[in-house]
Amino acid sequence: MTEEQQLIHNSIDNLPTPVPNWGKKLPELYNCFNKKWFQYTLPTLSDAFVCEFCDLPNETAGICIDSNRAASLSTNQVVVRPGIRINSRLQCLTDHVKIALLHEMIHASGITGHKQDFDKAISDLFQARAYTGLL
Repeated sequence: MTEEQQLIHNSIDNLPTPVPNWGKKLPELYNCFNKKWFQYTLPTLSDAFVCEFCDLPNETAGICIDSNRAASLSTNQVVVRPGIRINSRLQCLTDHVKIALLHEMIHASGITGHKQDFDKAISDLFQARAYTGLL
């Protein structure tokens, strides 16, 4: 870190800090969003559908893996479970976690890709104020 960067770093009072128990918090957010924004239409969290942090490539905020993709990724040694994975690098950015989670929950609703149906789902969430305070 350069001296200039250190001065800027030291001048910021409210640096993002990791939430200490994301293992509990992320599933709670999923359940809250499922109720509030998806009217309990998404899968219930269980061993058969997970919502957790995962080390992902830098440019990937999250991924939703459906049962077909999970089966195709699984091997004889490793079973990939269906569900939502959020990039572990976002843990210190709570608002980014929430945005990525909402995005992946749209995919968990059955919308694949990022075309017209996805855009409408984003628009519906925006109009419902799901992103208030996050953007």
